[in-house]
Amino acid sequence: MIDIKDILAQNPWLIEGSVAKTSASTQLDAKANLGDKKLFISEMQTAARGRFGRQYVTEQGKGIYMSLSLKPSTAIKNYTILTAAAITAAIETLTSKKPQIKWVNDIYLDNKKIAGVLVEHLLSSDYIIIGIGLNFNQINFPLDLRDKAGSLFNEETPPITRSQLIAEIWRQFYKLQADETFFDIYRAHSFILGKTVEFEEQDETIIATAVDLTENGELIVNTGGLIKVISSGEVSLKKWL
Repeated sequence: MIDIKDILAQNPWLIEGSVAKTSASTQLDAKANLGDKKLFISEMQTAARGRFGRQYVTEQGKGIYMSLSLKPSTAIKNYTILTAAAITAAIETLTSKKPQIKWVNDIYLDNKKIAGVLVEHLLSSDYIIIGIGLNFNQINFPLDLRDKAGSLFNEETPPITRSQLIAEIWRQFYKLQADETFFDIYRAHSFILGKTVEFEEQDETIIATAVDLTENGELIVNTGGLIKVISSGEVSLKKWL
């Protein structure tokens, strides 16, 4: 079981936290109980969704499913970048694993997705909701996802607990937010820079080379002599070679 008391003890900046046995979605839990620095965790989600409404497969006790309700700081330009950097920093602090980031919000290990970040800005309030779904030691995936999805720990026995990783993720989140080094960490872990990428834009397939990132987390691509800056809300990467 996830130890919320230990997580909060290691993150005194968090005001409140809870763990549910099951939930439709921690994003929905956070939206229904808004408050600054409130953490919602569930052992299982039944209706989890990722970016663009994609379904997210969960398994009881085998993953980390959580959302943070937060009043955003005007100093932070991109919370997706910050959160992805915090996840990779936490994993590397506690393990020998070397995760990478697929622009803009997915964490990969050994060429398989192990985690995703979903940041929602609530226009009707002053809050954002930061959602994280991470496959901790899940090994059972639908057939169509087995070549794409993986876990932080597969066949081996995890040397750390989910509670330890959760606590470290939010410790890194707070630390990186304060010293503003998260963009450098994110960029250093991006595995698509220098690669050929394919994406859809306005019903057109575009092939380009990913050359850099802006400080706002936008992707700079070269489409054959034309430099273009694209945001995550405009396109979704289809392929990268």
